Amino acid sequence: MLREEFILKIRASIGSLGLLGLREIKMQAKPTTLYLMVNERCLYNCGYCPQARTSRSTSYEKLSRVIWPDIEWDILKKAVTLKSNLYERICFQVVNSENYLQNTLYFLREIKSLKLSKPVSVSIRLSTLKELESIFNEGAERVGLPLDIASKKLFSTTRGGSFDYAKRFIVEAAKKYPGRITTHIIVGLGENDKEICQLMKEFNDSGVLVSLFAFTPVDGTPLEKQQPPKISRYRKMQLLRYLITKGETFEAGFDIYGNLLHIDLEDGEIAKNPLIYMTSGCPGCNRPYYNETPTGPMFNFPFKPDVSEDILGSYIENVKGRRITFKKD
Repeated sequence: MLREEFILKIRASIGSLGLLGLREIKMQAKPTTLYLMVNERCLYNCGYCPQARTSRSTSYEKLSRVIWPDIEWDILKKAVTLKSNLYERICFQVVNSENYLQNTLYFLREIKSLKLSKPVSVSIRLSTLKELESIFNEGAERVGLPLDIASKKLFSTTRGGSFDYAKRFIVEAAKKYPGRITTHIIVGLGENDKEICQLMKEFNDSGVLVSLFAFTPVDGTPLEKQQPPKISRYRKMQLLRYLITKGETFEAGFDIYGNLLHIDLEDGEIAKNPLIYMTSGCPGCNRPYYNETPTGPMFNFPFKPDVSEDILGSYIENVKGRRITFKKD
């Protein structure tokens, strides 16, 4: 049985509401995807999430650093239909609280009934292929199954559950639904560079699209005092992801602690490609300021940046022949 408040109301990112003209806000970068949030206050207890079960955050409106006001579904539905030319995709961010799957399926059916011809993504924590099938059956084009933490050692204490099971489930999902599964990896939760590199390779080989996030401390969470990753380190992970996703042949050198020291590849000039530093994820997703404030530092650019020494100089020591050498973090 669906709970009435979730049928009548839904949450949307403040940028999405601004794009649709439902809130008056200044936007330095407009979202290219509509971001909608189903449910609040999760059953799970991820140490970095303000929606976690034991989070001390007093606001149900926050996910990462973004504000998600609630809005009447009928009002939002009308705006979504009338202004469909303003966005490329619709993405549901699902908080795994009571009736999360039933509520998600309800909103997917509602969107399907609008016949918008827009791809729909769902970011959700699932444990069975049957649950996943139900989401695809209601019209989702892609499903994001977040792993979040690249370190097996830290997974159970920071996120909860089994690292091996979660990873295996994502790979199995990609085999059953090729080209339709995304996962998330958060940089800055205690993992090392080598762990991220190996994980991205494994997922890419299995047909899983990896989306990178920078850890963002949020008040009220157990990790509220932990610092975000250094921008130089995040840039290295963006470059690794780009090379892996594009199928480039390269060799990476790590120190004994798993820190990335250098990359050898055919063309070191590839690091100047501005696409490397843009938001990674489903097609049409730019997630403006999800990990950062408009004043920076800009972890994921929501627009194509001008590649300058400010970007390259933040993490590259030098490019000589086939080798890119990185600055020490």
